[in-house]
Amino acid sequence: MRLKPILFALFVALPATLGPASFAEDTPQSEAAVNPRAKELARRFIEEVLSASHIATIYEDYRRTLREVYIPALRDMVQGDVPGVPAPDAKGAAAIAKLLTFADYLRKAGDELDVALSENREAMISDASEEIAKTATPVEIEDVAKLLKLPAVQKALDAFYAASKLLTGFSYKDSRTFAEFSAWAKGLNVDVQQMLPGAPGAPAAIPSKRKIAKAQTLVNDLLITSHLEEMIADAKHFIRDVYAESARMSEEERENLREQADQWEFTYNMQKAIVIAAAPSVVAAALTDEQLNTLHEFVRSPAVAKAFDLLRNAVKTGTSFTNKDISEAQKAFDELEKKSKLKERSAEEKAKAKADWDALIKKWTEVLKNKISPETRSGLERSLDDLHNEGLPI
Repeated sequence: MRLKPILFALFVALPATLGPASFAEDTPQSEAAVNPRAKELARRFIEEVLSASHIATIYEDYRRTLREVYIPALRDMVQGDVPGVPAPDAKGAAAIAKLLTFADYLRKAGDELDVALSENREAMISDASEEIAKTATPVEIEDVAKLLKLPAVQKALDAFYAASKLLTGFSYKDSRTFAEFSAWAKGLNVDVQQMLPGAPGAPAAIPSKRKIAKAQTLVNDLLITSHLEEMIADAKHFIRDVYAESARMSEEERENLREQADQWEFTYNMQKAIVIAAAPSVVAAALTDEQLNTLHEFVRSPAVAKAFDLLRNAVKTGTSFTNKDISEAQKAFDELEKKSKLKERSAEEKAKAKADWDALIKKWTEVLKNKISPETRSGLERSLDDLHNEGLPI
């Protein structure tokens, strides 16, 4: 079984899906005999992995976030237009400007690379498929392809995509909402510890029932918006009832993990009860009516709802595995490993395969690199050198 070369091919072919399919460039025919069926199966497998991995969407999300969020945010920093943050001095502004320059050249390189990937998508996949077909039989390729259809593998890929949205799922407006709230919160100068009943310096006046009810509504809305109950339940179920039951570990380790999950849930429930009981009174005592309104508006803002929704989705997908999913995956990988050991290649064959893959990677690295304009390449290299010499300003 040539498992590693097949999987290694994905590192060559994955970028190729980032642009839409188009006419392929002509690729020299390999001198080695290639089984047409093996090559076709390898091509299908690569296409399926590219689709299931969400790599095209992740790459596009990254480009959008760089273009619409990070670059405008850096521009605001240079101009001193970040709420609650003092305008930088001349030296600081120059340092941030260099980071902005690098980010802008990175954006240009991404745009030009996207075109190159679109033009060469089919050719890159064809080359990778051919390399796989040189060292793997149709049966071996089908065995590896079956792994992709396992629920555990599909869920793992979905979980990675959901996690990536925590970095790329926000808009420029969202970033301004968080910056403005952060600046407002810094200006409160409130010591919550002193607001607790009986604490030194605690206010003598008791908040009105109306104000406590107002704070209670805020706390309730925060608990609903945060999805905290669902996330805690999912995490506890996965740790105790799935991972602790299915993962390969000793019985002592398994029992310890279950106990830790139960202890964690107990501690959370106890702390939650205290917070729910005390929070409305503490918040009402600490904040004015106007401040309560501002905090409530932030809790209800689209940016906060989006942040918690993205986190909820990441936790949900990351804990969606079942005992059956894990046991099936373990069995499938074990069987594949056994087949691989039965057909171990010689050192010479391994060296030849590695050299072929290295050559293919070098070829496409040069092709894609040359598709980026000299101006963009030189600007990217120059701005990166500037950052290395002076260090990141933030």
